[in-house]
Amino acid sequence: MFAFTTLISLSFPIGSHITAQLNPLVVTWIRYLLASLLFLGLLLGQKQFRIPTAKDFVRYTVICLPALTYFVTMFIALQDTSALDTSALYTTVPLMSAMLAAVIFRRRTPLTVIIALLGGMLGAGLIIFRGDLSAAGSIALTSSNKIYLIGCLAMALNPIVVKKYYRGESITHMTCWTLICATGLLTLGAAPQLATTDWSVISSDIWLGIGYLAVFATALSFFLFQQGSVSLAPEQVSAYTYLIPVMVLIVDRALGHVEPWSHVGYGVVIVMLSMMVMIGGTSIIATLRRHKTTP
Repeated sequence: MFAFTTLISLSFPIGSHITAQLNPLVVTWIRYLLASLLFLGLLLGQKQFRIPTAKDFVRYTVICLPALTYFVTMFIALQDTSALDTSALYTTVPLMSAMLAAVIFRRRTPLTVIIALLGGMLGAGLIIFRGDLSAAGSIALTSSNKIYLIGCLAMALNPIVVKKYYRGESITHMTCWTLICATGLLTLGAAPQLATTDWSVISSDIWLGIGYLAVFATALSFFLFQQGSVSLAPEQVSAYTYLIPVMVLIVDRALGHVEPWSHVGYGVVIVMLSMMVMIGGTSIIATLRRHKTTP
């Protein structure tokens, strides 16, 4: 999951550059298409390719829906809201994931996990608002932000849906067919934009950037996310997103954009401490549960 977080963090400057010149929905469609073809080639090369049953097609479509819903609501919301608002609202995802997992899987969320999630939310907020949490008061629940919150809810469901509908097949096979199903749905939704896109004017650097997004920020990150979702608790998977603002700071620093430590230092420390509790605490709790169920 740390590798997943790193890949996503590196995609922000690349994605920002690309979407400034190309429709974001078109970029997303290309990412999914190329990632689908990559996994298709991988399965064919390993001689593990097989067509899913109709029932499995429905299952893979359900698995891909949360992430697709998030992307669609994000594109709609960003027409009227700011990236700062969306970043702040996204910090609610791990806590929502924990609450939804408790209801769906009928299990109690330990107090240590809840405290760690709230700490991670606080730390990420301090980084996003550069140490000034009073700026969070400027976020209004506009119609665009409400739409984006629906997307955040869908993203909170993402690891839960993967865990619930996983049937023991290889992660490669599941990732391939969820990407293919998502590409099919995106093709229907993005058809007008795809038809009006002038493909001949897309520069080589844009194609290189899309290639990175497709291979690393889509294909590999999907594989890692689904593998993590099968192995870890949903709230633990979602909590790794708290590391994204930290990783973005590191990437920005490498690119020469240095943020004063006084603005982000407390947030970084709180996020790291929260993640240590989440990773260590949930592992200990899982071990204790296994010992209790072992005769």
